[in-house]
This record gives sequence, C-alpha cells and structure tokens, in this order.
Amino acid sequence: MSLRTPLPAVTARAADADGLPIFHALPAGGLDQIDPFLLLDHIGPVVLEPYNAGLPFGPHPHRGFATVTIVLAGAVLHHDSRGNRQVVGAGGVQWMTAARGIIHAENLPRELRETGGELELLQLWLNLPARLKMEQPAYQGLPADVLPRLTSAGGRAELTVIAGQWPGAAGPARPLSPVRLGVLRLQVAGEYRWTVEAAHHTLLYVLRGEVTVNGHAASGRTLVPLATDGTDVVIAAATDALLLLGAAAPLAEPVARQGPFVMNTTTQLMEAVRDYQMGRMGMLLESETR
Repeated sequence: MSLRTPLPAVTARAADADGLPIFHALPAGGLDQIDPFLLLDHIGPVVLEPYNAGLPFGPHPHRGFATVTIVLAGAVLHHDSRGNRQVVGAGGVQWMTAARGIIHAENLPRELRETGGELELLQLWLNLPARLKMEQPAYQGLPADVLPRLTSAGGRAELTVIAGQWPGAAGPARPLSPVRLGVLRLQVAGEYRWTVEAAHHTLLYVLRGEVTVNGHAASGRTLVPLATDGTDVVIAAATDALLLLGAAAPLAEPVARQGPFVMNTTTQLMEAVRDYQMGRMGMLLESETR
C-alpha cells in the first residue's frame, strides 16, 4: 500500500458548536469522501464546566447510512425513536444503523452535565449500499469491556477492535455492510503493521501524536489518504499516538446528500424529507433526551 501522490495529509478543519470544539476531518481539504466513509468529526478533547448545557445534538433524523460514535473520554447518552436509550462511557462505542429512517439525540448523561469533566468523541458516518438503505434501523451499544484489545510490539501497540475481522480478534459491532474499524494506541517507538485488502479504501486519522505512515510523517488531527496496492501499511510512533483505522470495499454508487440524509438520487432525498415530515421515522421529544 502506497501513499497517494502528492501526499495530501488533510488537516481537520476547526469549528465550534455552542462552545464545543469540533474538528471536521472528513469532508475537508477538498476531499469529499473516502467511499464508503462519508464524514468524520473529532469532538474535543475538552474539559466541561459543572452545570453545562450538554451536547447540542438534539433530536434529528437520519436515513441511508450508519453513525458510529466512539467515546474516548466522558460519556454519551443515546436515545432514539425506536425506543433505544443507553449511556456509553469512555472506551465504548454507539453504532446506529439509520437505514430507512430514525430520529436520535446524543447528549451528556445528567451526572456529566452537573459535575462537568473531560469529553472527547469521534463520530463517523458510513454509507450503506443502495440495496440496504431501506432496511430496518438498528442500534448497538458497545461498552469498553466488550471490545477486544490486541497488543503487539512488546506492548507498545494496542488495537481496540470495533468491527470486522482483524488478526487475532473480530469486532463485536454488527454493521449491515462489511467494514473494519479499530482504535490504535501507540507508545513512543511502537509500530503497527496493518494489512488491507487490495482495492479496499482506508481511513487513517491521527488524533494526536507524531507518527510515520510508510515513512511519511503525520501529526495530530490529520487524515492520511492511502492508495491500496496490496502492500502493508507500517505505522511507527515518534511519540505516544492515537489513531483511528478503517477499511472497506468502496460502494462505487451515486451519492446524493442533503443534511442528515444520504441516498443515491435527488428524488430519494425528497422522499426522505417527506417521510420525516409525515412522522414515518418515528418521534422523539426533546424532553425525552435528558
């Protein structure tokens, strides 16, 4: 596997949502998507004050893809129009397959709103193939203790397996469409060799630290695009580092996007808006999300 030419290590774009720092890693830098990876937001790290307002992600709809929220610090309360309600703490993952349509909200649990504390999240959007976009929605909450951890390099590399088959473990997430996803922690001088199937697209995001990827330097809050040719990716840490790794076969289908909906045609987007307005994705009241 070789890096694209020229090397466009995309720097996440800084933004603000009601005082919450968000870094948009995808789309960014002219890179619209890495099929089937549609969006990656890095929220925080931030220390929240006591009696804060919580997260600005009140009830909103989705259709046509899956959202994956990785909780690195703090905790997140998920609630949706299918009746799922769960708090997932640090190290855990919330995997919501919106498919034909769902309304959800993500907020801080009451304790974290009242006492404050650290918060850091990743949110990833994964496109679904056309044949699966109208499947039934599903939610899966994965606490930290159900995620396998694989160590290598004499303990200086640790991979937390979220989804897909990795050497030594399979992730507990149940995506509709196959994907490999994991969080890699490297100690200084640690190294990880990542084998990706030829023709699969990769998502490699450096949250923090200094690393080299097949000899090319990359630092915190950067997305490193890769071109698949069957050669392993070698990630070496110059400092302690934290990365998100993902790989999947591209869908190679038309993408029509409008806000919280991702379909294949404009007509399907119009249908999604109509179905949401008619209540076909269910209902979720703001008062229920606290």
